[in-house]
Amino acid sequence: KMSVLHMGLSETTQCDESAHGDMPVKSKDILMFRCGWRTWQARPVFSQNNLNSDKHKYERFMPTGGTFYAASVLGPVTYTPCPVIVFRKGNAGNVQLVGLGSMLGSDADRIVVKRIVLTGYPTRVHKRHATVKYMFYNPDDVKWFKPAEIVTKHGLQGDIIDSVGEHGTMKCLFNAPIQQHDTVCLNLYKRIYPKYAPTEVVNENGDKVEEDILVL
Repeated sequence: KMSVLHMGLSETTQCDESAHGDMPVKSKDILMFRCGWRTWQARPVFSQNNLNSDKHKYERFMPTGGTFYAASVLGPVTYTPCPVIVFRKGNAGNVQLVGLGSMLGSDADRIVVKRIVLTGYPTRVHKRHATVKYMFYNPDDVKWFKPAEIVTKHGLQGDIIDSVGEHGTMKCLFNAPIQQHDTVCLNLYKRIYPKYAPTEVVNENGDKVEEDILVL
């Protein structure tokens, strides 16, 4: 059976020093996982392993320097605790060890979210009211994100009141007087999923076909 596997990994002194020197390991890069007696290729998603939350922040690159992190991959169901070794192919065609760790479990409901911050700047300020520009460039976008909460870099919270004009300018109301040099932010979140890494195999008829997961 296949599921979403979560592995607790870290970069140790046993890993190849040149593995991250050639090029950093990105999320969804094709890596080779050796989990117990099984070996397969997958495209993992890296995230922080926050024990105090049910939502985990997405990492664009594999953390280095001995940082403990989680990798979510699609693969055969494996029970904990099972040791995990992660490899990747280097630029010279060699195989490099990039991570060591163990299984955290099989859970398709674990949420990995990617955060994107939209920023705008107040152009006219009067006490708690402000006219904000350069966050949106279309009044339809302002109406779409109107229910969302906005914050500022100085710690204020506010709401979008209405759109002004035809260029994405908007009126906002905050919980305290806002300063002219403050920055208005809108946090957006998107759930991230791991992907398959298809492998070419030859079937009984001699034709090349792609398998989503080839477990060796």
